[in-house]
Amino acid sequence: MTRDYLVELLKAYWFAPPVALWRAVELRMASGPCTGVAHPLLDLGCGDGLIGEILFPNHASVDVGLDPWRDQLRPAAASSTYRHVDQAEGHALPYRDASFATVFSNSVLEHIADVAPVLQEVGRVLKLGGRLIFTVPSHAFRHMLDGYAMRMEASDPNGAEAYAASVDERLEHHHYYTPDEWAELLSRADMTLLEASYYMPEPAERFWDRMNHRYGIGQRRSLWSILASPRLRPLGYQALLRRFIVKRLSRRWRPYYAMDVPPDQEGGGLLVVAQR
Repeated sequence: MTRDYLVELLKAYWFAPPVALWRAVELRMASGPCTGVAHPLLDLGCGDGLIGEILFPNHASVDVGLDPWRDQLRPAAASSTYRHVDQAEGHALPYRDASFATVFSNSVLEHIADVAPVLQEVGRVLKLGGRLIFTVPSHAFRHMLDGYAMRMEASDPNGAEAYAASVDERLEHHHYYTPDEWAELLSRADMTLLEASYYMPEPAERFWDRMNHRYGIGQRRSLWSILASPRLRPLGYQALLRRFIVKRLSRRWRPYYAMDVPPDQEGGGLLVVAQR
């Protein structure tokens, strides 16, 4: 049976619905190459473990989760998905050569300014024939933002660039590589690019960007952020709000979740599969 990642992610991120939409599209794309992956499996940049738990739902299905932030790792360690978790940086992986058959990373590498040393380490810890599977925003991401596109349509390129730069800063994105650029970076780390597939077509990304504004994502204060604040959880209404969000948005947002990038076009996200 096909997994409904939109419903699953809305349940998890009901307080930030646009985040749920983007993550759901990512996992819909990544689920193919991640089905039946070889073990041992490393989740690089696992964070709190939620993405790994949803994508690899079976008990102890991820051998190792790694993240540099201790607070993030605590819930991952408590999850039944991970056999073990480690706190370390991606450029200094605490593992022997050829330790893993698969390395998975979801929306992590774009947050690392100098990604080459991390790829070198991944290449080192992968077994010969092992695979690296990761998702990142693509080189088209900035130009597909609704705020960018609207300003360009109004002949305001400076405003468009300033808008994209503000999104870069908020999301802490350091780079957006093309498939060819990823192929070169992977080659230097003794890996070969096998697949580079776009996801999040422009209409879906523009919708996602608009919804970020509607739900106050990145804003210091909004009505939604107040309603969804953890401090108001004792009032008891948020369980009802969560059910409403899941039911309503899983129906209304489904066309954007299910939308594929046409073969001759680019998307705002990129799924990359490489082999050692």
